[in-house]
Amino acid sequence: MGSSRLRQLRYEDSEQVAALYAQAFGEWRRLDAEEIRSWLRNEELKPEFLRVLEVDGRVVGYGDIELHESEIALDIAAPGHWEPFLDWAEEIGHARGTPRVRVYFPADHELAEIVRRRGYRLWRSSYTMETTLDNSTQAMLPDGLHLQAYRPDIDETQLRAAINDAFADDPFHHHLSASGFRENYLKARGFEPSLWMLAWNGTELAGFVLAYPQREGDTKLGWISDLGVRTPWRHRGLGEALLRAAFRELHARGLRRVGLGVDTENVSGALRLYERVGMRAVSRADNWVLDLPSLPKSH
Repeated sequence: MGSSRLRQLRYEDSEQVAALYAQAFGEWRRLDAEEIRSWLRNEELKPEFLRVLEVDGRVVGYGDIELHESEIALDIAAPGHWEPFLDWAEEIGHARGTPRVRVYFPADHELAEIVRRRGYRLWRSSYTMETTLDNSTQAMLPDGLHLQAYRPDIDETQLRAAINDAFADDPFHHHLSASGFRENYLKARGFEPSLWMLAWNGTELAGFVLAYPQREGDTKLGWISDLGVRTPWRHRGLGEALLRAAFRELHARGLRRVGLGVDTENVSGALRLYERVGMRAVSRADNWVLDLPSLPKSH
């Protein structure tokens, strides 16, 4: 066997890493090189946690980790070379005393058997849902609310607070800081303030839908990254009105398909809403978690 090493991701690796995602996951996660390069410019991502596996000078795998109090989230594209990245994430989890490692990939992927052998368990799944767009979409807001596009430098604080509030009970949501909002929302590819629709009740932000005219370089697919309604305004049709408003705006920009992701366990809320507006699941992906033993407390 040749020499191998995990090293930090470099700009010149971007084409190879994009090819690895295509090889590992096909259409489910087809990224372009510019998307990879954007990760290196993201100030929220630590360079030492974006790594490639090099074997005899050739890049054969990629993986990155995000550190949270509750988990280490591993993103990985390393066909035939999965284990070094799993070892890496688990070692950091043990060293930090993190409760678990989580990895996410398409249902029925070869990686499922690999992580199962290592003691991971299937935790939760999500659907990617899509629908076609036409010009017949109408958005009917509940009484007392008005819709307005996002205003840079004016709405930032209230929108960030509303995201944290609306998704407080979401098991995948981690508190969104000011820098995280800037790097992962405002600097996201395709960001257009006119595609972020905010529903206001006077000066209170009741709900929001954040849409993009592309997804990770796929300019033929509009994408809904966030749809949230704060508790006092739920069960009044606001979510559907926001979603339809986003569909209308995306169609006006020439998009004819739109997609989003949703937790499969959200049956009574989001899933039914998306089905009601014509969206259908096109793929499923699974979250597998490894529960790490607690470290003994020092005295």
